[in-house]
Amino acid sequence: MLQFHRLLSSRLAAAGFATLAAFAGPFTSAQAQEWPTKPIRMIIPFPSGQTSSDVFGRAMADKLSRALGQPVVVENRPGAGGTLGADQVVKAAPDGYTLLLAANGTITIAPSVYGAKMPFNPQTDLQPISMFALVPYMLVAPMSVPAKTLPEFIKLAKAEPGVLNFMSSGNGTTPHLCGEWFKRQAGLDMAHVPYKGGAVAVSDLLAGRVQLYCAGGPSTVGYLKEGKLRALGLTSAKRSHVLPDIPTLAEQGLSGMENINSWVGLLAPAKTPRPIVDRLYREIAKIMATPEMQQLVSSQAAEPMAQTPEEFAARIRDESAQWANIVKVTGARATD
Repeated sequence: MLQFHRLLSSRLAAAGFATLAAFAGPFTSAQAQEWPTKPIRMIIPFPSGQTSSDVFGRAMADKLSRALGQPVVVENRPGAGGTLGADQVVKAAPDGYTLLLAANGTITIAPSVYGAKMPFNPQTDLQPISMFALVPYMLVAPMSVPAKTLPEFIKLAKAEPGVLNFMSSGNGTTPHLCGEWFKRQAGLDMAHVPYKGGAVAVSDLLAGRVQLYCAGGPSTVGYLKEGKLRALGLTSAKRSHVLPDIPTLAEQGLSGMENINSWVGLLAPAKTPRPIVDRLYREIAKIMATPEMQQLVSSQAAEPMAQTPEEFAARIRDESAQWANIVKVTGARATD
């Protein structure tokens, strides 16, 4: 926690200098101080109450309302992997009154899996503000699968090529691409079983109808604690402090999966004045430093943080290239 606060202090100072520099532009300091003067819309491009993104977004909206002195009103606009809601933000006025609560599937994966059908370019049409929750992914198997560790699962799958399968919450989703990449890295022959949403998928996983799920922590951690599912390993570079007993895939000899994860963050339309972006980042950083928000994010098996706009933009660039390569190599598409 001490390290987090030190890092936060240095970033807030840097953000302050960036804000002062931005005041020299057409958006004046007086205007920045006056903003916001009316309610702010936060568009969440996912169904209400069905994702950790919605949980985090509503909590953040409530905290920002108090910090900014104006209501931050949540609007759920699901559809097309989050791109429908995001497109509304892209087309909104860049005045700080329309924000996007997004996950990586919409921002860094969708451009590769949708191709020419993608209605906007996340890297040029949106302004990153802050990523505030990192969601580690893990390979999860039902208790009916005899393999208890990752090496045992790989051995079992190689002994029965084409017999075991992996599921996802839909074609072109993070779980789909994660499963395809795992197959390639481990040299396995497994079929992909797509579902329309994670809830139905997890039900079939629990029943043993499918043998593997590359899942975000929030969707399965409760079943892991109840002993109804088994985690074979985390797809992260190091163990999660939220799930410290689950080894990484790399620890067990499988490399190349270290950057497969998800995240939740706030973005705005491109050309949103920098003083507004900096103000929002500073407020988010303060909110994420509170025990209440850290506990909420951790309870969903996610890692709390507060990335600066520059750090968030760099992550989006790097991840976009990573997912583009995975889509190219595996041939996965949203319409598979």
